[in-house]
Amino acid sequence: MRLTSLDRNRAAYVDSIDWSAMTDADGSRLRELGLCEGASIELLHRAGFTGRGAYACRVGRMTVAMRASHAAAIAVRTGPAPRNGPDAEA
Repeated sequence: MRLTSLDRNRAAYVDSIDWSAMTDADGSRLRELGLCEGASIELLHRAGFTGRGAYACRVGRMTVAMRASHAAAIAVRTGPAPRNGPDAEA
């Protein structure tokens, strides 16, 4: 499922990211903010009536704003935490 389809306030984990769907600069910014495969993510808010505006998400313990096109490039899954992600227990 894509991040754009995730229900608000539902915890999920990043399954994969299509980095080619965004510029190198945007991809670097999102990586620096902790967005990577296995990261915990929660959709907090969609701007606009159609959901085509910005998205506010909690990535780990940080709130991150991103464009709808970037949110559409992120595949997420709900369920148990991945064993090898950045949020995995040591």
